[in-house]
Amino acid sequence: METLQPFHDFFLLTGGVSATLLGLVFVSASIAATIPKEKLGDDSSRALWVMPIVYAFVRVIVVSAVGVIPGQTWRAFGLVLSVLGVFDLARTVWTTVGMGVFHRSKERLELRDWAWYVLYPAGATLLVAATGFSLAMGWPWPVQLLAAGMIGHIVVGVHNAWELADWLITRT
Repeated sequence: METLQPFHDFFLLTGGVSATLLGLVFVSASIAATIPKEKLGDDSSRALWVMPIVYAFVRVIVVSAVGVIPGQTWRAFGLVLSVLGVFDLARTVWTTVGMGVFHRSKERLELRDWAWYVLYPAGATLLVAATGFSLAMGWPWPVQLLAAGMIGHIVVGVHNAWELADWLITRT
């Protein structure tokens, strides 16, 4: 995978950033666990807002780790990205359904909630999956689109983590 060699440092950087931010999410989740449940909502509501943040960082960690595996072929890397994309799009459907239930039964959601939890992550996932599919098929495809998708997931994760922290502060 000579062409991905220049991305080695990028994968190390994005993987490290995502791992650090994921650790901070776990720290904030531990602190939030001390807040009474009646202030934060039930378990499914909390999972609906926290799990997409965790997945945003985990997907970048996984792609970064796969990207630095020595000796793999373009096709293998592309197949892994494609499979991860399918799983991630399925997870996005789960989030969409959960947000629909939350919207109808608990609290009216704003358009920006839908954008940051569904639209933007799906767009970033489509970039990663399309890059993977094209690599698996041997088609020329700008690998920079993979980088754009990964950066998109980091930005979404940071934004949603910040929104969650802000929301938690108002509940205490």
